[in-house]
Amino acid sequence: MAQKRRKNKKNKKILSVVLFLVLFVAAGVVAYLVWDGYFRDDKKESEDSEFVEEAEEIEEGGKGAVTGEVVKKEPVVQYEGSDPNEAGELTGVITYAAVSGDNLIIRVNIDQYLDGGSCELSLSQGGVKYSDTANISSVTTATCEGFNVLVGELEAGNYQIEIKISSDGRTGIIKGEVNI
Repeated sequence: MAQKRRKNKKNKKILSVVLFLVLFVAAGVVAYLVWDGYFRDDKKESEDSEFVEEAEEIEEGGKGAVTGEVVKKEPVVQYEGSDPNEAGELTGVITYAAVSGDNLIIRVNIDQYLDGGSCELSLSQGGVKYSDTANISSVTTATCEGFNVLVGELEAGNYQIEIKISSDGRTGIIKGEVNI
């Protein structure tokens, strides 16, 4: 009887090892197929674009000869309307205004690219309840460095947000509201 139990345990152990190896190999195959499929699409697109460029050269210059003419592309228009960098007044938008933990967080994006300046925050509820100043920072776009106001300094209710931005002699006002 003891010998039969040992044999059953041994068979279960072998079966477990074989099952683990099969699952491990299956997971490896699936991972390879996903990885190969992801990168195969990129390679195919680049090969297709090279083929199209070669075909265009053949059509234009005949049998692969390059003509030496420089073809100028028209500039790409990214948006319609006037350039906001040339506007006399600064504009922008409040991208985030909400309470998070113990802070009222206010974030602002400015439509113009600026090389410095300041943002003056005023929170009012009938009269001015809170004010603060932040610098304008520029990496690829201009933005106020942000305002983190301790909620404990404010009463509950609806507040009007007014941010005066100024830089290089130009100014603008961004308005919004937040409920605390």
